This record gives sequence, structure tokens and C-alpha cells, in this order.
Amino acid sequence: MTVISSRRAFLKGASACVVVPLMVPTVTQAGTPSDVISNAFLRLDTDGVVTCILPTCEMGQGTHTGQAMILAEELGADWRTIRVEMPKQPSEPYRLPFGQMRSVGSYGIRFFHDPMRQAAARMRMMLIQAGAEHLDVDATELEARDGEVTHSATGRRVPFADLVITASNLPVPEEPVLRPDPQRTLTGTNVPRLDTPAKVRGEAVYGIDVTLPDMAYGAVRLAPVFGAGVVRLDPASIESMPGVLKVVEVPRGAVVVAESWWQAKRAADALDITFTGTDPDALDQVALDALIAEGLDREDVPTTLMRGDPGAAFDGSDRVIEADYAVPMLAHACLEPINCTASSTLERTELWAGTQGHDWIRMNLERELGITADQLTINTAFLGGGFGRKTWHHEAVQAILASRALGGRPVKVIWSREDDMRFGFYRQIMRARFRGTVDARGRITAMSVRVAGPQMGAFLVRQNNMDPFSLLGLVDTPYAIPNYKVDHAVTSVPVPLSPWRSIAASFTGYWMESFIDELAHAASMDPVAFRLANLPADSRAHAVLTRVAEMATWSSAAPEGIYRGASVVGSYGSFVAQIAEIEMEDDLVRVPKVYAAIDCGRAIHPGQVQTQVQGAVIDALGPTLRAKITLERGAAIQSNFTDYELVRMNEAPEVDVAIVESGTPLGGVGEPGVPPLAGAVCNAVFAATGRRIRSLPLADHGLA
Repeated sequence: MTVISSRRAFLKGASACVVVPLMVPTVTQAGTPSDVISNAFLRLDTDGVVTCILPTCEMGQGTHTGQAMILAEELGADWRTIRVEMPKQPSEPYRLPFGQMRSVGSYGIRFFHDPMRQAAARMRMMLIQAGAEHLDVDATELEARDGEVTHSATGRRVPFADLVITASNLPVPEEPVLRPDPQRTLTGTNVPRLDTPAKVRGEAVYGIDVTLPDMAYGAVRLAPVFGAGVVRLDPASIESMPGVLKVVEVPRGAVVVAESWWQAKRAADALDITFTGTDPDALDQVALDALIAEGLDREDVPTTLMRGDPGAAFDGSDRVIEADYAVPMLAHACLEPINCTASSTLERTELWAGTQGHDWIRMNLERELGITADQLTINTAFLGGGFGRKTWHHEAVQAILASRALGGRPVKVIWSREDDMRFGFYRQIMRARFRGTVDARGRITAMSVRVAGPQMGAFLVRQNNMDPFSLLGLVDTPYAIPNYKVDHAVTSVPVPLSPWRSIAASFTGYWMESFIDELAHAASMDPVAFRLANLPADSRAHAVLTRVAEMATWSSAAPEGIYRGASVVGSYGSFVAQIAEIEMEDDLVRVPKVYAAIDCGRAIHPGQVQTQVQGAVIDALGPTLRAKITLERGAAIQSNFTDYELVRMNEAPEVDVAIVESGTPLGGVGEPGVPPLAGAVCNAVFAATGRRIRSLPLADHGLA
């Protein structure tokens, strides 16, 4: 839904309704009686339908249902009347703390929870005031529930729909009064997801499903080496092929437009095109690994975090444990390939896309193509997975240029799986060197961490190389370490990078929890007992680790042939502890069971919390076992699921999830289940084999 700046503009296309803002608005008087207020998160129509205008996309994680629960509960709506829309233009009420409307960082519930409650509370107060006028009683005698304003003393009730006209002309309350917790009876329950019926019936429209009248299709032909461009392009080489309509040069290559996608794809593969040479042409994986490894020994690296005096603690210790760790690049491997549909002229542009990055698209289209915000409409489809990959704008640029080449005719551009795997964006390659000491009581007395690799979040760095995309999970470790140092030897790589599910925590969690296990072994202590001894007793990390140890009956011996590893990581405002159980079959690792406990403050929809943790475990297991991206002559070798192997159904572990509610501010859910998994599995491998796995995936060690 487009954000409307005035009552008059809204009334041009709307029936009578009440719409309440994120904050108290400055209402523009239209000069005529109006039943509409400037909008943000809610719209109540005279048919009683409550439309939730939600700021984050739905990519399978259930965010829309959770957000709608928050709004419906605070409003007192009948859950059966709830509908969902997304804004068609990014605007201020829908932006995250860093100033963009983006669906990232597990922010969907935790950031918008309070603003949504406030918006719904304002609408509820207006409806109750309208009900007071309708029933001729004091507003304090009324309550809103199940889509009605009720007067319990007399049993009289008025449907919300009958109060819309009156309520819409009341002033918006400046100070919303929130429901007391005992009246919050919807959140915390497992209501059916709003998106399930359409998906079950095959009616849900993903970006790749979009169909428009007279639509053409585009396939890309992109430079195989990162950073390369087009030297020569010969459209005549394919113009006679069936269905071909146009060849359009775009950044990094070309889009071939045809009457069907398969026609476009076959022609794109046959296109005579020459790309520029670049410095990365000769870069292979061995050279890239050496480039990153050099940073581990670099001098004069600025200190990001210093606590106490680790140098003195190391000098005073008779035993210092050291270990180097490494992780490769990873693809996002979204089930739904990259796509975007555009209908664009110089005057107006309309997009249909499953995107996480609405403002990112807006900003870059203005910068690259001169498309201003008021010329742009974005129709957000369901996403078949996102994981950070669908925050970009490149496919939108390609679709827009293709559409303009056809005079504004709609064009759907689709990347093949191979296009995305070989020419897309990746989680960064990183290394780390850990040093640590423990005392006779099993307490960590000192630790230092040197990180080496690219600084993907350089735009966020303010001082001391503090890049959250590289260091979160280290600078905010829950362990009580009196002498602690973290720094980052920044090394640029000529490869396009993009946040991957849980970003830095996806590798810092593996590193830290593997090293903690090494320290526990050095201290001759049980790995869980060692962690608990070094975590504050009243900490959330301590609580989830205690809970998961109970779930797995850690204090009892594991069944014969089963080996266990533990891990606990805090990320995105939540804490997750996991215990992985593994078996060794023909010297290969199999993971039949994972126990997980999560503290996300409060579970809005417990079922969705559980399924997100389960999905995160399975998502993290693929790169733990086999998946990675490697380079040869400046290009990615892997091209599809045949050589970028994810976990298959027969390999998926059973995942038991417990929710530990601490009453703390809400944390994220979509990402925090990823970081503990690799460490838990690798620690179990040590229990089984005595081998420390200090680089991923396990296949590189002959274990998967």
C-alpha cells in the first residue's frame, strides 16, 4: 500500500476506513469532512476487515503472521478479519534504525513490535471513544475485543465496522495506552499462519510466478570473472533464433529478451559477447587463501577491543593454547532463483519482485537510472528464501533496461541457478587466530583473537576497524574473560560479497565455540561444565545452555555409537545453545539429532520460533558438511546443487527445540539458530575421533 501524505489523496481511491499512524501525524486538512487519517500500519474498513500494512517481506519465516498477531491483539480485532499488505513505496515509518526499509537482521518482530502496538492502541482508543458516543456511556466502561466494542455491564456491543465513520473523525490520541499483559492472549499462541492457505492451494505468488499481459522474458549472460565488463556485443549472432526480441547491454553483461524464458536462455548461451580482462582473471583459491592468511601475521593492526592486559596474562602463564580457524565463501542458494519483473518508461517504473531491500533498490535506481521515489512502485511478492541475497538491485536494473528497450513492455528477468551460483554474491572468506589460557580452577584468564579477511560492513565502521559484519560474536562474547583482545587485519578481495544468514555470527560462533572446547580439554573439564563455569550464572547464555543440557541428558553417558558436542552463541538479541549428536558411518559424519534451546525474550508465535530454529540448523548443516564456493581463474567453480551440496531430506536431523523466555527485550529468531551448529558438530567430531576441525567444510577433511 502506498503511503499517503494527505486525506484527500487517500480518499480518491478508498472506501470509508480508519487508518492510524506510527506516530501522531500532522494531519493535512482536506477542506471537506473526512473519515481517514494519515496511515502507517493499520487500516480498518467499513466491512470490518482489518488490513495490516507490514514493513518486512515474507520469505517463509512467518513474519507477517507474527506482526499481524501483535497488531490484532493490541487492537482487539477478530483474527478472522485480518488481511496483509505491504507498502508499494518505502517511506519513513517502515525503515529500520539505519534508515532503510529492508528485511534483514532478524528485525521484523523485535524492532517493529513496540511501534505496531502503539499504532494499534491508538486505533483501539479511537474505536472505544466512538463506541462511547454510540452507546452513550463513559469510555472507561468499554473494551475492544474480537472485533467489537463491548459494554460488559449491559452486554451491549458494537462491531468495529459500525464505528469506522465516527472514529475516523476523532483526534488521534497522543499517548497510546497499551493493554496490560494479562489481556495479551493472542501473542504467545500458535495461530495458523496467514500465508499457509494460499501456499497450500498453489495461489501464493512468488516473484518467479508473476505473470502480466504481453509480458516478455529475459535471460542474463554475465561476465564470468568478477569485475569484468563488456568489450564487444553482437546482437546479430542470435537475432534469428526463435522468439528473440532484443539484446540489451547491462552492467556486467547482457540480457536477451524473448517470448519465453527458455528461448531467451538458449539465445543468451549462444550470444557472441566478449568481456574485458581484469586483475582477478588469474586468482584461484590457493592464492585467495594465502592472501587472507597473510593477515594473521600482520603487524600494526588497530585494536578493536581491549579488556584488561592479555599480553601480561599470556606472559605469566605456563600454558598458552593457540589455534587457527578458517571458513570458505558460501552461496545463499535460495530455492527460488533470482528474478525481477519490470514495466518501465522514462516517466514511471513498476517492479514485481521478491525483495528484502526496498530502499536499497530505490536508492540505487535513482543513482544509476535517475528514477525518483515518486516514479517507482514496488509490488512485493513472496520470497522463496532470501538469506541476505535478495537485498540487491542488479536484477531490477536489468529488468528495467530490458523493459525500456521494448518501449515499456513488461519483462521478467530470471537468473538460472548457474547464473546465481557462479556470478552472484557470497558470504566472505575469513580466518582467525585464537590464543587463550585457563587457570587451575578452569577459568579463562586471557584470550586474544586476530581476524583476517574482508570488511564487508566497511560502511558501518566508525573507529578501530569495528565491522559488525566481521566481528559480532567476538566483541560481544558472553564469556567472562578478564583479559581479552580482538582485532581485524582487513584484507580486500575482488569478489562480490553479501550478508549470509546470521552474517558474522555464522563463522565467529563456530570459531569461538570450537576454541572454548579446546580450552575445556586443556583444563581437563567437561565441555558443558567448563562453559557454565565461564558464563555469568545469571546470564541468558547460562540459562539456555543449562536447558539444552537437560534436554540432551548431557550428564548421562551418550548411547553407544553416539558422540555429542555443545555450543552456545548470542546473536541478534537472542541466545541459542545446541547439542549435536553424531554417528560415524564408514568414517563419515552423520548428524541424526540436534537439541536446541533459544531465549528470544518472548515468543510471539512459539511454533514459528521452533520452525525457524529447525530450519536454521538444517541451513547451517550443509556448509558444515560439504558446501563451499571456490575460485579458479577468477570465477566460481560451483554451479548448481550437484557441486554445492546442501543437506538432503534423508540427511536432515531431528531437531528438538525448547523456548526459554527470560522477559528481556525481544530478540531475533530467523538467524540465531545458525551460529551454534558448526561448533556443536565439530566438537562432537572431536569427541568421536580426537581430531580438531579448524576449517570447514568437513568434506575437506574426508569426513563428509
